[in-house]
Amino acid sequence: MATRKTEKVNVWLTPEQVAWLKTKENVSETVRAMVTEAMNLDRLRDSVNKGAAKTKGKAAASRRTAKR
Repeated sequence: MATRKTEKVNVWLTPEQVAWLKTKENVSETVRAMVTEAMNLDRLRDSVNKGAAKTKGKAAASRRTAKR
């Protein structure tokens, strides 16, 4: 038997959110797209934070070298 690639989850929404979601043509695709976008934003934020930390470390090392 093949393993499932998807899983059902329950999500609690406000009536306003449910009404908005029902206006979309394909609710499942809309929710899936929103989750994918949110995950991409998280990855982007993590990437920016890691880049900022590296830059901050390089700047501190550069200041230490300049003081000598």
